[in-house]
Amino acid sequence: MTAPRILLSALLLGVLLATSGVGWAQDKPSVRFRIRSLSGALFDSRQAAEPLVLSFFFTRCPPCLEEMPALWRRMQAQGREAQLLFVNPYVPELGIQDQPDTERRIRQFVRKLGLPEERVFFDELGTLAKRLARAEAFPQAQRLGTLMLFPSIVVLKQGQIQRVLEGSDPEFLQQIEASW
Repeated sequence: MTAPRILLSALLLGVLLATSGVGWAQDKPSVRFRIRSLSGALFDSRQAAEPLVLSFFFTRCPPCLEEMPALWRRMQAQGREAQLLFVNPYVPELGIQDQPDTERRIRQFVRKLGLPEERVFFDELGTLAKRLARAEAFPQAQRLGTLMLFPSIVVLKQGQIQRVLEGSDPEFLQQIEASW
């Protein structure tokens, strides 16, 4: 084979591999969002330079009572509290037949846990949860026929899902740290 044919063959092979996904990682959909905290501040994920930890909860989630304060203390001890978002999604949008949380109930809950309102977000319309579900952030929940299991933690880095923890796991703090 001549040099031009070898070059053309290599180029065609590269195009085929790139379009088929073989040999390269598939691009995952980017998850970008804006959401308002209970304190009224607007958070824009596009402005985040560091990985984000999204901890989804609802006020009647028994494991959340222990995991949320533990996560807050760990992130605070590492100086990473600005990277932590506690998100309460609108549960009817998730197919949960329970009474939806209200902003008032969420405020009482986070005060009881000693969490700052500026790190707590009410995904009132379920927009963020739906975006993450479309990006396949909750595979176990989807296998079970729901949008999300509680508690669920998603680690995002520049809009890309790095790690998902669904349900309770005693080593969840170490797993989150492994994502940095």
